[in-house]
Formats: sequence, C-alpha cells, structure tokens
Amino acid sequence: MRGRVVSVVDLKRFFELPEEGLSDLNKAIIVSAPGMELGILADVVVGSRRIAVRELQPSLPTLTEIRAEYLRGVTGDRLVVLDAQKILDDPKLAVRQEVEP
Repeated sequence: MRGRVVSVVDLKRFFELPEEGLSDLNKAIIVSAPGMELGILADVVVGSRRIAVRELQPSLPTLTEIRAEYLRGVTGDRLVVLDAQKILDDPKLAVRQEVEP
C-alpha cells in the first residue's frame, strides 16, 4: 500500500465460505485498530455509506456459529454489517511469531 506492506485477509476463508479465487478486480479495504492494521479482501467495492447504530436490526436467524459472532446487525434493506473490532481482535488473525536473528 504505497510503500507499506499490509497483511490482507480473505474473509471468505475466515467465515468458511466458498472461495472464488483472485482477479485484477479484487480490492483491499484497510481496517485499523490500536496495535493492528490489515486489509480485507473484497470482490468489488460498490460504494460506502454511514450507518447509524440505531438503524441496525438484530441478526438474521439464518446466520449461525462464527457468522453470528461477528455480526453487528442488519440494515432495513438487508445489508449485513460486520463488527470490524471483533474481527480484528480474533486470535486467529493475530500472528505472533518471533524470528531469531
């Protein structure tokens, strides 16, 4: 990313969804929190918008197990909103390996 190296995570693999492979059209969305910064692989970015927490509805009953754990809510037009902080805090994403010189 413009002279920086940023790890990129494919959330399809994280959520155990079918993977479609990479193409030149894939994008990386950079997400950061204190002590952690990473890219999230996206098939396409259509746009962005702000969503107030009060607009979110409870989780869909069809989302279970790992998916529901990281779900922040669903908008009135059925857009699923993930909890980026919970994803960033997940120990499966943190690689803590020290390399001896």
